[in-house]
Amino acid sequence: MTLREILTECARLSGRRAPWLELPHDVLIPIAYLAEAWARLTGGTPRTTVDGVRLSRKRMFFTSARAEQELGYRSRGGRAALRDAAAWFTTHGYVH
Repeated sequence: MTLREILTECARLSGRRAPWLELPHDVLIPIAYLAEAWARLTGGTPRTTVDGVRLSRKRMFFTSARAEQELGYRSRGGRAALRDAAAWFTTHGYVH
């Protein structure tokens, strides 16, 4: 799944609106620095982080093939994993 697909599925599962605005990384990096600084000053949690913005620029795909071959692991689809994660976060009060 691409990052856009993951975020869209997370929004659907949580009943929230999917991200609709795409900003260039050069714009987001200063915003992330400001968000982190504001969070340090207020003791809150930043809505975006520098590391998160940097990682969002990368296209990363993974395979469980080796774990399947060597350990007998059986993966499930990404949407099923996201559904279970959303349920866990909701149960534990992270999603309201």
